[in-house]
Amino acid sequence: MDVKTAFLNGDLKENVFMSQPEGFVVKGHEHKVCKLVKSLYGLKQAPRAWYEKLTEHLLKLNFNHFDLDDATLFVKKVGKTVVYLVVYVDDLLMTGNNESYIASIKKELGNFFEMTDLGYVHYYLGIEVTQHPKSIFLSQKKYIGDLLNRFGMTECNPLSTPMEQNLKLTSIEGKEFEDATKYRQLVGSLIYLTTTRPDISFAVGILSRFMQKPCEGHWSAAKRVLRYLKGTQDLGIKYTQVDDFSLIGYSDSDFDGDKETGVSTSGYARSLGLGAVSWRSHKQSVPTDSTIEAEYVAAPEVTKEIVWLKKILEDL
Repeated sequence: MDVKTAFLNGDLKENVFMSQPEGFVVKGHEHKVCKLVKSLYGLKQAPRAWYEKLTEHLLKLNFNHFDLDDATLFVKKVGKTVVYLVVYVDDLLMTGNNESYIASIKKELGNFFEMTDLGYVHYYLGIEVTQHPKSIFLSQKKYIGDLLNRFGMTECNPLSTPMEQNLKLTSIEGKEFEDATKYRQLVGSLIYLTTTRPDISFAVGILSRFMQKPCEGHWSAAKRVLRYLKGTQDLGIKYTQVDDFSLIGYSDSDFDGDKETGVSTSGYARSLGLGAVSWRSHKQSVPTDSTIEAEYVAAPEVTKEIVWLKKILEDL
């Protein structure tokens, strides 16, 4: 479901005034301002006001809100019927075990807000969703194609790895790159691509350390990721029905990965069944003296994530 002009539904708790819009100034009262009675696009509190309004109506429909675990997740259970609803700004994604009941909820929400029913999910926030009877496949093939086209790499030769083995990038990798904004745009786009591509998380994490002052070597390393994506556009994450539906977490560290600061890199991933559900690769906050210590710094991160996921799964 897509909510039309979502931010206009919010209620303001503060007194907010604005100048009269150009073309709508009242003659003889040019010095006066307008007092807003509803939320408006451009207000810093508009997203929060919309979220509170939506939450208010979902609670009226007897959805439960696990705000301590995931502020975007709502669940409704009636007997053996269950519906899950996830919110991302003005996009609502629903699933459950009873299609007619989901249809009734859509109708009830339509009484509160003007919405568009987009049917079965095929494309959500740049993620392509392919549903089969016993599996769901998530990918960003179109996003990768657009990325290659945007940065002039559609005809590049593909590579088998996103980064050279044992490559240790530093802040000085040749002369300064002439277009730092272009580098930031590419790395920012790659960060979003890690939503379905954990295989590039480590490489993108390294590249993101040099956003402030990128060099030619950093740009070459970033283009290598694109060349890797050129040959792996069809990759994604597949979730299938399995007998052993267990939550498993893995953690690792790259000791002394940053040669300039001596700081290591942490990496972790969690899988549920056969598919990964969350992952991260990031620079550790403190330097360590040994491989063992670096592992101990990495382990709490995956542990906290597992506790969070375990709590959500218990609630569900």
